[in-house]
Amino acid sequence: GGMGLMRLKMTNRSSQVRRMCAFTGFQIRSSKNDSNRKSKNWNAWWAHPLAPSDARWKSVRDFQRVNHFPGTFCIGRKDRLTRALTRLRRRVGKEGATFYPKTFLLPSEYEGWKKEYKESKGVWIWKPSASARGMGIKLVTKLDQVSKNKSGVIQAYLSSPLLIQGFKFDIRLYVVATSFNPLKLYLFNNGLVRLSTRKYQKVQKHSQQRSRYMHLTNYSVNKKSSHFEARTDDDYFACTGSKWSLLALWKHLREDRGYSPQEVEGLEMGIRDIVTKTFISAEDHINTQMAMNKLHRTNCFEIWGVDVLVDSGLNPWLIEVNTAPDMSASSPLDKAIKGSVFTDTYTLVGIPVANSGSKSLQVMSKLKNNAAAAKS
Repeated sequence: GGMGLMRLKMTNRSSQVRRMCAFTGFQIRSSKNDSNRKSKNWNAWWAHPLAPSDARWKSVRDFQRVNHFPGTFCIGRKDRLTRALTRLRRRVGKEGATFYPKTFLLPSEYEGWKKEYKESKGVWIWKPSASARGMGIKLVTKLDQVSKNKSGVIQAYLSSPLLIQGFKFDIRLYVVATSFNPLKLYLFNNGLVRLSTRKYQKVQKHSQQRSRYMHLTNYSVNKKSSHFEARTDDDYFACTGSKWSLLALWKHLREDRGYSPQEVEGLEMGIRDIVTKTFISAEDHINTQMAMNKLHRTNCFEIWGVDVLVDSGLNPWLIEVNTAPDMSASSPLDKAIKGSVFTDTYTLVGIPVANSGSKSLQVMSKLKNNAAAAKS
């Protein structure tokens, strides 16, 4: 009939992806007994992030789309993000990445951090280089809490965050890249605002008070708290519960907190600046990996979760970049926002429903051959 079949290969989070596909309006036809299950004619592949050296990159054909770029961990791990932003600062001057808290890589920069610790009055936060969901993170108020041999990153803790009704919060932004050559980025206009579940109190250096529910805004940490307020609605503009939408935050700042439209717009511009510069810092590395794997510039796309904290002066700070953000929906609000991200991504990427005999594939191959001829 007139309906095209899109063959989706899934080696990661298949239940999440199935739910999102259904939400997006795809009709799912099971492939369990499909003789083409091992076929190489898939259109889109939903995979775990693949190492740049993974042999499977070489078999990706021009009409196919993979949901990750090779080399994406250059900003998706906390240690590599720190290095990438340090390089950006060197390249464009100190203004390059003022939005990233002072960070030291351990164990190699332990002595530098120790000196800074002794000179500063602040509190620090220690994180494993490659963890997610708040695992292994600890607040550091004493020197002996940090082992000089353990690898991780230690970062200046932002001690005066903007609070919502007395609670600390962070923002999960959704960013989609459809190309790194040229760099094409899309920042989704809505996101998730995640509140901690204990009222915030400033931590002093040397203090014992280090409640995870007060200082960490990760949903995975706070959902375990007895104070977590779950939402049963999907109202974008409701300022209630332990999770809001980003649109609700903008409304709250303008209407309930008395910030001027210019101030809120300044914060939005600051956030866009963070996203742009962070991905510029990854450009060279990812393009090198794309070229090494002989990938077409349209072969890859990716959804990133970018986490930002706002301080009491309304300045945004980059906390981390997640290469495989959780797309499962734990509430109607989650479902509405993540579902829209998923739908918009598929629209942006424009996955061709093609197979080895189709015209679009032949056209793509022709373009690639012409491009190769032009280069040689």
